[in-house]
Amino acid sequence: MRCYFKFFALPFFLFIIVLTTNGQQTYPDSIYHNELIRVHSKDSVKKYLKSENERNIIPFFKTILSLAEEKKDTLRIISTLHFLGRTNNQYLSEFKTSNSFFKKELSLLKKVTNPEILKKLEEAKITEIEVLAQMGQNYEDIGQVKKAFDIFYKCEKIAKEKDLEFYKVIMPTLIANLHFKVGDYRSSLVKEYESYNGLKNSKTISDGNKKYNRGEISIDISNSYLKLNKKDSALWILTQGEKEGLDVFTKYAEIRFTEQKGKVYLEKKKFLKALSYLEETQKLADNYDNVAGSIFYYENLAECYFKLKKYNKAIQVMLKGIAAKKQNTKEYFLVNDYKTLAKFYKQSGNLQKSNEYYEKYVLNQKAFENSKKDILTSFHSKKVSDLELEKELQKTRTIFYVIGSSIFILLLLLFLLHLSKKRKDNAQKFQELLLKIESLEQQQKLVDTKDEVLEEKSISDINKETFDEILTGLQKIEEQHYYLKQECNSYNVAKKIKTNTSYLSKAINSHHQKNFNTYINDLRINYAILKLKEDTRFRSYSIQSISEDIGYKSPDSFTKYFKRRTGLLPSVYIKKLNLIT
Repeated sequence: MRCYFKFFALPFFLFIIVLTTNGQQTYPDSIYHNELIRVHSKDSVKKYLKSENERNIIPFFKTILSLAEEKKDTLRIISTLHFLGRTNNQYLSEFKTSNSFFKKELSLLKKVTNPEILKKLEEAKITEIEVLAQMGQNYEDIGQVKKAFDIFYKCEKIAKEKDLEFYKVIMPTLIANLHFKVGDYRSSLVKEYESYNGLKNSKTISDGNKKYNRGEISIDISNSYLKLNKKDSALWILTQGEKEGLDVFTKYAEIRFTEQKGKVYLEKKKFLKALSYLEETQKLADNYDNVAGSIFYYENLAECYFKLKKYNKAIQVMLKGIAAKKQNTKEYFLVNDYKTLAKFYKQSGNLQKSNEYYEKYVLNQKAFENSKKDILTSFHSKKVSDLELEKELQKTRTIFYVIGSSIFILLLLLFLLHLSKKRKDNAQKFQELLLKIESLEQQQKLVDTKDEVLEEKSISDINKETFDEILTGLQKIEEQHYYLKQECNSYNVAKKIKTNTSYLSKAINSHHQKNFNTYINDLRINYAILKLKEDTRFRSYSIQSISEDIGYKSPDSFTKYFKRRTGLLPSVYIKKLNLIT
């Protein structure tokens, strides 16, 4: 059983079920603690707290589950179901039982709406994708590969949609297991390294998760190398794991690494060295799980005994392993075990037993091949589905491209139409301006803006003589082009013609029907129009230089007033003048 979610889900164990302090497990909830003592007795609970055998804790957590269901404690129910599901698959290899707990948990998870419970479940890493991934591995191990395949790809989709880094890096190795089962070892190796390196390079996944899962994947990589007949590489990846301490991170990891090294040496035909590792594995695994520990080592230890011609020992180990494995998998997954056992019996001289197991091998071989076909069909269906999806995406992209191109062309046409209309308008305004220049004798009146709102229109307090003097003074201002100076403002003009700003403003309002600023701007723009038409050298100046020459402090002000008075930008006016002269 290769499981990659053990340490990813560990926080919920500490958070919900038990707390660990100085190596001692204690219950955070005294109600559950006291109820356990009432149901199981104080001595049995003490034994549980000190026990390192996961099988011993199952009854206690089933009691917690019953108590939680009585109290309708949703958080405790879900967390306990999750723990029971994990314990049964990761430690006891009881995959059907494990999935019965996970199915109940998944059903409850979908119904939870309480924000506080959802937050705690999230903190404990109890999520839909985590439960599904565990279920998928269980289905794989009991031979329901089609279900496993569908679940793994569903998890892969969820991981991408929700950007879940841990699952994005771990799903490739779960899919690699299926490649391995159908004999596609190169594809399996590629997928395994994808997860192995993804874990190594991750900045967010915890060190515990990295160590545990990279340890598991190291063993998978080693197995793929063995299938590709790269025995030194199979041993090398294990050595790399030992350097990082992956082999001693947990007792489970220690068993797995020890067994795998024995397997590699067995393949290298170093049988005595292989035996030392495999017998050590037997000791560790049986101590770890005295019911199903043989699942870890029976195949390789039995083969090693066989190579050393210890046939009876080989048969005993094989029978024990098959008995444990048979409880939790479909029989056709035992075909290779039956074939091996038939070989052992034949070599020992027991032809009757040999024939019996060979018949079992033959009877289950077809079902086993069908299982492999199911996996290959699933891979093929996925590829076809991906291809169809890609075609749909390509079709959608083409439609968007066509629509986008059409919109762009339409906008471009509208822009060109607008540009064409603008050019026509500019040409028309330019011609109108030229006609106006040619037709008016008083060219100073070329631009003559009238303000609708005037500041001081009444001149009742100005006598006629003073009024005439102001108008005469303004005439001199115009003739001397004083309005082209940047210092030209109402105060300086009033001072120059020996009056005050109030009288000046009233006189301009009354005589010209415009305010002082409008009056000065009209004079400047009128000057610029004529100067630009008559003086080609003046046209070669920059807009900034022109604006400064006619009294503006910024080219923006000049451009704004010129456009407002003529309907043309200064640059357009200059360009059109250059075309005709």
